[in-house]
Amino acid sequence: MKKKILQAVLVGIALGALTGLLFAEGTVTEARTVGSPTKFTFTWTASTNGIVSQETIFYVRGEVSRVVLDGTSTGETYSLTLKDSSGVDVLAGLGAGVSTSAVSSMVPGIRITDGASTSVVPYMVNDRLTLGVTVAGSNKTGSVILYVR
Repeated sequence: MKKKILQAVLVGIALGALTGLLFAEGTVTEARTVGSPTKFTFTWTASTNGIVSQETIFYVRGEVSRVVLDGTSTGETYSLTLKDSSGVDVLAGLGAGVSTSAVSSMVPGIRITDGASTSVVPYMVNDRLTLGVTVAGSNKTGSVILYVR
């Protein structure tokens, strides 16, 4: 009985790993420059479906002080998310409809307004992030650069 339970657990783990490989699309390469701030560069290539869905290797820890997006697309725009393990988009939705004709620089976070001016409270992160790119087009490329303090 114990042997069958152990076999079932091992088969479940193997199937889970295989499912992750089968459903992860596109590729992501990563680089980190340690300093103040730390610079994380995630370079992506979309699958033939125009999608990237992959967890990053690096743990990102600190306050996201700036994000730079640069990419190509079959159309005029593509969409991008960078989610933590709770499913919260660290880009705060600013990766939707990114223009392929210009590099975007932004400070994502919670927007606070007093009626006259709007300020941004940057997100704190202590997690692996999952990069998601949609509507990029077959084998299109781009990068996400995070500056984290």
